[in-house]
Amino acid sequence: MLGLNGTWVSVVYFIFGVAAVLGGGIGGSISDRWGAERSIIAIIGLFAVAIFLIPYVTFSLPLFLIIMVVWSMLSWAITPAQQSYLITSAPETSDIQQSLNNSALHFGIAMGSTVGAVVIEQSSVIHNASVGGLFVFMALCAAFFSITRNGGSVAAENIS
Repeated sequence: MLGLNGTWVSVVYFIFGVAAVLGGGIGGSISDRWGAERSIIAIIGLFAVAIFLIPYVTFSLPLFLIIMVVWSMLSWAITPAQQSYLITSAPETSDIQQSLNNSALHFGIAMGSTVGAVVIEQSSVIHNASVGGLFVFMALCAAFFSITRNGGSVAAENIS
């Protein structure tokens, strides 16, 4: 593990936060350029790769920081594409969908914290990234299902 002192942990958290904010802006640009559907699949796919890599880079602070910045940026880059997808998929109920999406986001944060605590208690903190990666993979499957469920729709054609 990295064995960082309190000052370095604060620096890492600061870098994580700045990267997350930048990720939201980059995610909006990607969504505008590629479309919401392609962006969602690409961002979640890359996010899964980044989170699965975390346990393998903890031997080097610079390498860990690079993967952590990618992870942080992608964790918030999905938001603009997701919101755009919800609005365009059913504009007449987009306000309700946005509210439910925000509630699901906060529920997911709470459940992720709970699952993470159980993983740490039952095994080790090093396994949190792998378990989190499994959840990201499930999100990728759910996103792909949602985007392609209409068979020959424009959304399904945008993915291929």
